[in-house]
Amino acid sequence: LAQGGTAVGTGLNAPVGFAERVADRIAAISGITFVTAPNKFEALAAHDTMVFSHGAINAAAAALFKIANDIRFLGSGPRSGLGELSLPENEPGSSIMPG
Repeated sequence: LAQGGTAVGTGLNAPVGFAERVADRIAAISGITFVTAPNKFEALAAHDTMVFSHGAINAAAAALFKIANDIRFLGSGPRSGLGELSLPENEPGSSIMPG
């Protein structure tokens, strides 16, 4: 957390121990461990953590999107699709569209 860095990261007018107390309080409320950022300048200016998280989520989404499209494409048929993947019918239909 970048708490205690004040406006630009210097921590000039922040009380001593403020950042640690904020991190401890948030950890107590959420049940997740939080620590204060060692470099407040970097934490306030850079968005590396968000960029890394976005990249990981984007990679997972792309993989899941490909898997879903492969299942749809390979399971298409029987008249005009590939029909390489046969998905069993587990349910007779739905309450909206029976059959």
